[in-house]
Amino acid sequence: MKWCETTLCAWVNEPANAWSNLAYLAVALWCAWRWHATSSRAMGRFAWTTLLVGVFSFTYHATNNFGTQLLDFIGMYVLAFLLVALNLHRVGWLLSKQVGRAHVGLTAGSTLLVPVMRHVRFPYQVVVLGAVLVIVGTEVHLSRKAGRRESYRDFWLAVGLLAAGAVCSVADVTRVWCEPDNHWLQGHAAWHGLSALALLFAARHHARLEAGGEIRGP
Repeated sequence: MKWCETTLCAWVNEPANAWSNLAYLAVALWCAWRWHATSSRAMGRFAWTTLLVGVFSFTYHATNNFGTQLLDFIGMYVLAFLLVALNLHRVGWLLSKQVGRAHVGLTAGSTLLVPVMRHVRFPYQVVVLGAVLVIVGTEVHLSRKAGRRESYRDFWLAVGLLAAGAVCSVADVTRVWCEPDNHWLQGHAAWHGLSALALLFAARHHARLEAGGEIRGP
């Protein structure tokens, strides 16, 4: 996939798309601070997974090659499938002790499929989209329980921000929003900022669920 931003012959190929990943670092640091202050395991999970997403995405946009693109997707898989595994536990489809194994299995399996998908020209993004749909679908199912709608405010804020970011990213790749030589702001860079903010609200949502005793997985 070629994003709109012009690829430079420099240490950082796509400045806007690369440096915008600092938004993930900011959210990871905030989650780490909350983890330290409250001992929330949910915040701890989001701290390290969000950091991984940011570092791997920066590496990819700074270099633009298949090896670092694979790292970029590993970061997204690690985060997305952790939330998938936790939600499958919450709906009763996985035991607590199975969450970790499901997370590792889904992440490793999807990563091994990337070269195959590349060979048959199947977009890797579909796997991430599928994981997001499972997360949202299971959350909607759980939110229908009595008395849960008000506590899902942070979750719906996260979904809204993620959707807004996705629109920016699609506008970038379809060239609806495209200024190739603008190395300060790009549609895909906006995706990084908005999706990072979405992860902050998702972390708040999971911390609230943990405080209520709903999430007890590893």
